[in-house]
Amino acid sequence: MTKNIIETKNLTKIYGEQKVVDNVNLHVQKGRIYGLLGRNGAGKTTIMKMILGLTTTNSGEITVFGNSITGNEKLIYPRIGAIIETPGFYPNLTGTENLEIFAKLRGTAKPDAVKHALEIVGLPYKDKKVFSKYSLGMKQRLGIANAILHEPELLILDEPTNGLDPIGIAEVRKFIRNLCNERGITILISSHILSEIALLADDIGIIHNGVLLEENSLAHLQKMNDKYVQLEVSDTARAAVILEQKLGISEYSVQADNILRIYKAHIDMALVNKTLMLENISVISSQLCNDTLEDYFKKITGGEGIA
Repeated sequence: MTKNIIETKNLTKIYGEQKVVDNVNLHVQKGRIYGLLGRNGAGKTTIMKMILGLTTTNSGEITVFGNSITGNEKLIYPRIGAIIETPGFYPNLTGTENLEIFAKLRGTAKPDAVKHALEIVGLPYKDKKVFSKYSLGMKQRLGIANAILHEPELLILDEPTNGLDPIGIAEVRKFIRNLCNERGITILISSHILSEIALLADDIGIIHNGVLLEENSLAHLQKMNDKYVQLEVSDTARAAVILEQKLGISEYSVQADNILRIYKAHIDMALVNKTLMLENISVISSQLCNDTLEDYFKKITGGEGIA
C-alpha cells in the first residue's frame, strides 16, 4: 500500500459567504508528483496555504507525513519546502547572497547547502549578477533553490512555470521531474495549464470552484480517454455479463443507465451487435470515440476548458 505524504479530509475554507475550498479530500502519494489542476480562482493556492499553515481552515483535517499538522508544526514544516506566489528576494543582492541569508535564517546546517541548491537548479554560484537583473526564469529557479536548501522531503510549488516562455517552462519542468526521480522528493504542484501538468505529473487532481472533481493517476486518465467504442443498449447490466462471458471482453465501463464503453478500439462491432441482439438486448447506437484529456476536463467542469 502506497503511503500518502499529504492527506486532507473534508478540507473547507470560507471567505465571507463564498466557499472557496469545499470539502476537499486530497491524497498525495510518496515519491510522486501530484498536479493540482484548475482555472485561476479555483482554490488551488488556498489549499496549499492551508497545508502550510499560512491560512486557517474553517473545517476539515490535514495530515502530513502521517501526522495532523495541528500541534505538530515544529515536526512537520522543517521537512517541507515551498513556493507560494512570487518568491521574495533582495533585488540588490546576488542569488548566492540571497540564499546565504535565507540559509542563516532557516538554520540550514550543511556548509555547502547554497552551492548545492544552485547546482541542482542550474544557476551559477557566487556570480556577480544581482537578483533585479535576473530573467523571470532565473527568478523562478532561485525560488526553487531556496525551497530545497534544507533538503526537504516534500516540495509544494504554486504555479512555478507561470509567466515563463516555452524554453523556461521546459527547463523548470525538467529539474522538477529530476527532483522527484533522482532525489525522491514528493511534489505537490499547482497549475492552470493542462499541457504542463500532463507532461509533468504522475497523479492529477482537478479542482473547479473549490470542489475536487477528479483525483486519479495520469496513466488512468489517459487510458480512459483513449479510443473506445460507446454503446447505447437497453440493459447495461445484462450486456456487461454477455461482453465478459460470451465475447471475453473485460475492458469496459458502465457510464450511465444505457451507456457502455468498450476500451478496445479494434473490435468486431458486427459480432458484438449480433451477440447482444441474440440475447434480446437492443443496441440503440454504437460509435467509435476518441476523447482527449482536454475534452474530459471540459466535460467534468461543465464545458469550461483549461488553458
